[in-house]
This record gives sequence, structure tokens and C-alpha cells, in this order.
Amino acid sequence: MSAADKPEATAEASGGLCHCFVAHVQNDEERAEVQTALDNALRTNDAHAVLVACLQLMAPCPARDKQVTR
Repeated sequence: MSAADKPEATAEASGGLCHCFVAHVQNDEERAEVQTALDNALRTNDAHAVLVACLQLMAPCPARDKQVTR
């Protein structure tokens, strides 16, 4: 069972759920799943899947990343 099937476990581990348009990875398990999807997309030349996986891996997420005050 993946972390996506257990939203309460993800919320506890990360301090909140991702409510962004593109669901960002919240833990190492999700990062591994998205990395596998990215590898597959690159192997099959699926440009749309590459874009989505990169957004999931690279974009900052307010649910995961601590806010920095300046």
C-alpha cells in the first residue's frame, strides 16, 4: 500500500498534505515511485510524463518545505 492510499500517514510524516496543482513527493517512498516513473518516461520518450515527474520532484511544496522568512 503506497503513501497515497494512506493520506493520514502522509500528513503526519510531512506535517501537512500537498494541495498544489501537481502533487509533490512528500517522502522517500513517493520519491522512489516518481523517479521510477521518470526513468520509464525517459526510456519511452513520453514528454508529458517527463514533465509531470520533473514537476513532482523539483518544485517546492509548502506542505513539505519549511517557509523561510526574510
